[in-house]
Amino acid sequence: MRALVTGATGLMGTALVTTLRAAGEEVIPLGSQEADLRDATVTDAMFARHRPEIVYHLAARVRGIMGNAGSQGDAFLDNVRINTNTVDAARKAGARKLVVMGSAAIYADSVPLPMREDDAWAGPPHRSEAGYAHAKLAMLAQLEAYREQWGLDYAYCISTNLFGPGDRFDERHGHVIPSLISKFHRAIVTGEPVTVWGSGTPTRDFLYVTDAAAALRQIGATGSGAINLASGQAVSIRAVAELIAEIVGYRREILWDRSKPDGQLRRAYDVSRLRALGVAPGRTLRDGLVETYDWFAAHTAEARR
Repeated sequence: MRALVTGATGLMGTALVTTLRAAGEEVIPLGSQEADLRDATVTDAMFARHRPEIVYHLAARVRGIMGNAGSQGDAFLDNVRINTNTVDAARKAGARKLVVMGSAAIYADSVPLPMREDDAWAGPPHRSEAGYAHAKLAMLAQLEAYREQWGLDYAYCISTNLFGPGDRFDERHGHVIPSLISKFHRAIVTGEPVTVWGSGTPTRDFLYVTDAAAALRQIGATGSGAINLASGQAVSIRAVAELIAEIVGYRREILWDRSKPDGQLRRAYDVSRLRALGVAPGRTLRDGLVETYDWFAAHTAEARR
C-alpha cells in the first residue's frame, strides 16, 4: 500500500522511511517543512493530494520530561491539533489504516506492572507529562470513535523510550539516553564531572529505533488496536547511566541531582501482543548504545571541523 509517514524527518520517521523503502514499499515522507499539521486546512489539502492507503502518524511536539513539564499547555494544544487533524484528514482522503505513535506516558502510576494495553484508561497520567499524555489519550479516543462510525482500521502503538543514531542529543530538553550520551561525551572532552537529573531509581524500557521501525512495519501489515511497542526489559536509569559511562570511557563519579524530577517511578510493559505478531528486538541495549554513541561521536567530530 502507498504509505504516508508524518514526522518523517525525526528519529523514528527517518528509520521507518528507510525500513519501508528497503522493503520495496512506496513511501511519501512528510516533515514539518511540507505541512504544519496543526493547521486543519493545510493538513486536509496535503492528504487529499497524496491519498495514502496507509498512514504512519509519528509527528508530535515533544521535548522530554523537563520540556513537557514546563509547557503543559503547549504540549496539550499542539499535539491535540496535530493528531486530530491528521486522523480526520486521513479518513477523508480514504486511507484504509492508520498506525500511530502513542506514548507510555499515558499509563497511570497506579497501573500494575507489567503495564497492559487494556489499562490505558485505568487512571490519570503522571503529572510531569500530563498535557502531552492527555493529548495522546485523546487520539486513542478519536481512533476508537472513527472505527465505530466509519470502520477505520488503526493500530495505536504505546511507545516506550526510543533511541538511536540521528537522535536529538539535547541535554536539557532531549530524552534520557541522548541527553546522557551528550553529557558523558562532553565530560570526557572537558574533564568535568557528570551530573544526572533525579535519583537514578526509576525504571524504564528502551527500544533501539531500527527495531522499532521493523515493528511498525509489521504492525502496519497485521496489527490492530492498542499495542505496547517496547523491548519488554525494564532497567533503572542508574544502570543505563553506568552503562553509557562505561561505553564512553568515563571513569569518575556520577553525581545525582535529586532536586530534578524522576518522573514516573516504574515502567515495564507486557509485550505479548507485539510478540504475537512475530516481533522481537534485534539488538541488546548495550549494542544499541554502542552504535548510537559511535554515530554521535563521529558526527560531533565532523561538526567541529
